[in-house]
Amino acid sequence: MRFDQTVNLLSVKDKRSNKLWEQLPLGRELTVNKVSQHRNALHLELQGGALAFSAALELTETSELVVTITADPEASFDKISFPSAFQAPDPDHYLLQTDSQGLLLPVDDTRYPLEEHPFFFCGGGPAMAWMGVTDSVFETGYMAIFETPYDAAIALKREEGLITFAPVWLSSMGEFSYERRIRYVFFHTGGYIAQCKRYREYAWPKNKVLTLKENQKRFPAIEKILGAVHIYVWDKAREVSFAQDLKKSGIEKALFLWNANHLPYPEPDYDSRLQELGYGTGGYELFTDIHPDSHPGYAALDRIPLKRNVYPGLFDQITARKKDGSTYFNQYGTYVCPEAVRPEMIKRVEKELSLYPHETYFLDVYQANGLYECHNPEHRLTREQYAEAIIRNCELLEEKYNTFLGAEFGADFAGSHGVYAHGMMTLQRMWWFESEANRKGTIYYMGDWKDNSRPSIMLGERTATGAYLEYSIHEYTRVPLYELVYHDAIVTSWRWEDCNHHSPEIWWKKDLFNILYGTAPLWSIDQERWDSFKFTFVESYNKICPWLQQICYDELVSHRFVSSDRKVQESRFSSGKRAVVNFGDTSYTFEGRIIEPRGFITMDDVATN
Repeated sequence: MRFDQTVNLLSVKDKRSNKLWEQLPLGRELTVNKVSQHRNALHLELQGGALAFSAALELTETSELVVTITADPEASFDKISFPSAFQAPDPDHYLLQTDSQGLLLPVDDTRYPLEEHPFFFCGGGPAMAWMGVTDSVFETGYMAIFETPYDAAIALKREEGLITFAPVWLSSMGEFSYERRIRYVFFHTGGYIAQCKRYREYAWPKNKVLTLKENQKRFPAIEKILGAVHIYVWDKAREVSFAQDLKKSGIEKALFLWNANHLPYPEPDYDSRLQELGYGTGGYELFTDIHPDSHPGYAALDRIPLKRNVYPGLFDQITARKKDGSTYFNQYGTYVCPEAVRPEMIKRVEKELSLYPHETYFLDVYQANGLYECHNPEHRLTREQYAEAIIRNCELLEEKYNTFLGAEFGADFAGSHGVYAHGMMTLQRMWWFESEANRKGTIYYMGDWKDNSRPSIMLGERTATGAYLEYSIHEYTRVPLYELVYHDAIVTSWRWEDCNHHSPEIWWKKDLFNILYGTAPLWSIDQERWDSFKFTFVESYNKICPWLQQICYDELVSHRFVSSDRKVQESRFSSGKRAVVNFGDTSYTFEGRIIEPRGFITMDDVATN
């Protein structure tokens, strides 16, 4: 490790690979006032605007670089970026984008939108508190683990034509508040797999992650979602006869979920009758949004009694507030403070479970919307306290009502308070990037929510855009980063408006990714869609789910590209089982077995653990 004070540039040489990683010079807003060395650590005194701070850069016994930033806890600032980004040595590298499942982003890519996003925000922020770089042969590289991720963001940028990333530290309630820490780990072999396994080693104990087997001891009904298709049902598909038809058609394992914002409601004994069929049952929940009392949704409470985002007379009381007293909001509503909403959670859940004894709740948004500060004097929360309040709400549902939980996105601060995460298979940033998804009249239009019982966003068909095909569903650059960390703890799937079947021309490809990564198929259907594509639904289920049943408790040990064009890929699981898929249009011979075009094989080796 060397710091050149003449240009304020840090470099780290990995003697194992003889590779030099150089940081970009510090930004103009930062001044280095003093540099000293004590044993294996450099100490810098810096000034960034009005903020004076210190940085210790320490090489550990395992040759990891830990950067610790300290300042007066009461010092005021907005945000600051330190240390500088490491630059990619040449274009022959990939950024490991940990947005959703994982993406190999070529560092010389010119289309991908480079922005700054906080962690745990599904509009572009990482689901896991790390990001990395690897070379194109997947050997050398480095990763940055954000050990203090709550008041942090990642800024993607192009420097000298190549993409890199830099940490950004945000104030906590306007102040520096506490020390910030980031850990850089350098690799001479192993590529993205080694980085994922290093993060797994770090994150599991920190976030108290449990395996699915361990969680199943607490909630036996978890077994019903393993090796199962996850289904959101609408309109007439909420009748028990629909589930009976699926059972007769050979759909042995399924999790049924429905959204109480939308009519019709199932009959009162719906959950118990589906459970008699062996199916898992649950409800969609939303504790993050509220509408003002003037919103027309309040008038619908008589006919939609379990409506999610209305709390009569409580708007001022339970909304989260910015420092200036204004609220946070998006197109779906104003944000509710997770601490303030807890009494209302109890009222609604107890009312609903008396009618529909769900085994699980899918909690929308909690792990997808990022973390916020609440300056309401009645329930002030830092971003970290905001996360802790979300976890307490999850624990309430688990412990008081014996329901296990699912989540939108898979923000890993929540640990095991979400044994399934819908949306991780959809690379969130790529869902709308350069698309016409919101433009009516195009073949790409994703639809809307206007029809209460039959929202077209859930029940329509669309065609995948060019950007979606190139980035989100492209076998050349997709990698299962999230599964390499969490496969044996969290079941993941596609987003509900981006299900296996939503773009029929790539249904086969989504199925292959489910097989390769060991993840669950997701359907969002009504009776009409089932009747129209019944054969394909059953065929898709029979390809994926019996295989998932075999490896649902396994760690994903490795993933590799078999062919040079990356059309053929292999995954290995801790039980010794393997899946090999062929995304290509010609057959491929693998270890003496022929894999048909758009086909796959599974294999069973000697167990590896």
